[in-house]
Amino acid sequence: MRNRDRKLKAVLKMARLGLCAIILIVLMTVAAWLSALLLDYFMVPTPYQGPPHPRSMQAPFPGETADNLWWFIHISDIHISRFRDPSRTADFKTFCNEYIDIINPEVVLVTGDLTDAKTYDNIGSTQFEIEWQTYQNAIKHAHVPEKTVWIDVRGNHDAFDIPHLKHETNYYRKYSVQGELGDSTFMYQHKTSFGTYSFISVYALLDPGPKRPFNFFGTMPEEELDRLDSYVSKAAQGPNNHTVFFGHYPTSTIITSHQRLSRSLQSGITYLCGHLHSLGGSVRHMEALQKTGSLELEIEDWKKNRMYRIMAFDHDLLSFVDVHFNEWPAILITNPKRARFMVPRHEPLKKMAHSTHIRVLVFSPDPIKSVTISIDDAVIGVAKHVEGPLHVLPWKPDAYSEGLHSIKVTAEDARGRRSTNKEHFSLDESRPQQWFVQALILMIDITRAFQLWNFLLVGFLLGTITICRTQIRKPAAGFYRSIVIRGLIRLSHTDLFFYSFVVMLLYPFIGPWCIGHLLTNHIGISTAYGMYVHGTFVTETFTFCVTIIEAYVIFFPLLLFCAVQLSPPPSHVSNGTVTRSNRTAKQQHDTRHLVWVLLCIPGMVLGFLWQAFTMYTLYSTYSWLSVIVSPKFLWTYMWSYYLAFRSWRLGSGTISNLQPSTRS
Repeated sequence: MRNRDRKLKAVLKMARLGLCAIILIVLMTVAAWLSALLLDYFMVPTPYQGPPHPRSMQAPFPGETADNLWWFIHISDIHISRFRDPSRTADFKTFCNEYIDIINPEVVLVTGDLTDAKTYDNIGSTQFEIEWQTYQNAIKHAHVPEKTVWIDVRGNHDAFDIPHLKHETNYYRKYSVQGELGDSTFMYQHKTSFGTYSFISVYALLDPGPKRPFNFFGTMPEEELDRLDSYVSKAAQGPNNHTVFFGHYPTSTIITSHQRLSRSLQSGITYLCGHLHSLGGSVRHMEALQKTGSLELEIEDWKKNRMYRIMAFDHDLLSFVDVHFNEWPAILITNPKRARFMVPRHEPLKKMAHSTHIRVLVFSPDPIKSVTISIDDAVIGVAKHVEGPLHVLPWKPDAYSEGLHSIKVTAEDARGRRSTNKEHFSLDESRPQQWFVQALILMIDITRAFQLWNFLLVGFLLGTITICRTQIRKPAAGFYRSIVIRGLIRLSHTDLFFYSFVVMLLYPFIGPWCIGHLLTNHIGISTAYGMYVHGTFVTETFTFCVTIIEAYVIFFPLLLFCAVQLSPPPSHVSNGTVTRSNRTAKQQHDTRHLVWVLLCIPGMVLGFLWQAFTMYTLYSTYSWLSVIVSPKFLWTYMWSYYLAFRSWRLGSGTISNLQPSTRS
């Protein structure tokens, strides 16, 4: 009988292992399929199925003269500050005084965050007139508006703590070059002897502009989208070689109808933006070809990285290079252009195959000594200087008509400074895959992604404790080996903890977060979906980032700590008698319990530090009122401490004192 039971148990065990193996294989297969699908979506650009560009086969073609060529500069996130990094301002003044003369761009686009607008503690925010005066003086003293077309727009830092556009603290209108024109979507048309190029701003600033931190995402209401569409139509009506869109926010960080916005932006060759600062330098070169067939190019910030971008239209082929401040010579290859950023929907790409010369722009404060060009690691010659920064070298494009090829340009100036630029090109529209992380950041709707992340996270946690409460009977807790599972079962059947965690999970999405001075001298209400202040509801969903962070640094450690403290001993440990096996089991249980408590401590400490930082941030940004009247923050935090204390008190009596057994 016993042998039969053992065999039956062995068979059941093997069946369970087989089932687990099958489930694991299925999950791994599905995960691999989804990963491949995801990588393919973001890394493989959508092939262009439309007709060839109408000017692809029309002369002139790129040759040895400087015709059909002009260039401009894109710079973003300057963050002139009265409190931090004086070299940031000094370098910007050098850029205005010297670099504009060296590069001689016809247009300079400055896409927001002209000033820092952050207080001395780097947490609070408001507008400082001295920062705006410094910005204006740097431009005026260098006589920049007399040398080039300077187009500057606001970023979210330039909108901190501004009740409305005409308020006296909106110093952008007083000290920027664009002034009042830049406080909405506008268009500038740059006319050359060979065509017109339209620059259209994408205005997504919050109005009113609340203080940080809940002023990160942009928003475009219907009226702003209508204004954008009107300029798109205007550009399409007249002769227009190219349309370039520009703004502060990447499209993935704009709360709007993305279908409408994408439809408008697909009429342009590229959208230029800043704002993300290459995520602190961790994700550089945020550049991607959108599914609509247009480029989106985010540039690294001037604030810390001191980056700027030189862009050129050469026979209507768009090329660019990102340059670090004080690095010379700066090299921009305009023909053949870089394969990764070909835009067949908007560019006459066949002109490259009919070109007679490789064309390179080389910029330096000193005369250029030599420009050496290699293709596929073979030196093909030294380019000759034509005029300005243009250097050319004859080539035979037929030799490179198929597949990807590499081109390397090495330049040396009279001071002996050398730099190299190496790129891939193709003449049959072959292209490398896109960078996955960069494309992911630019191509998804980040605001919706954070909302989905919250939904899945909250759903998982609610589902876990609800299943433990409704599907598993309370006495079953003692039969599970895992301390955490036993604790979750007991926690879910204890009304105080179950309903507290349910409310703590759901409240951020249904109730007000805090009441405070969201604007100076203006009290408002903050919610997960935006803020009501100065008689206006401002949509802003950076709050969903906060709820995700707090789920990991506060909620998970707290739930784990409470579950461990409430975990009852296994049923065979507390059966009222002491045997050697029970005593050993008790010791094992106590040891595991201690280990789990020690594992919980770092998480609880991290949660406490985050809570302290959050409360200080509320005080520094929205005043003491927001600290006191904050159901999402102070009240919830205090209740979490109470739950931790109660679980510790209740957990102290979970292990029954084992009485010695009596021998007969």
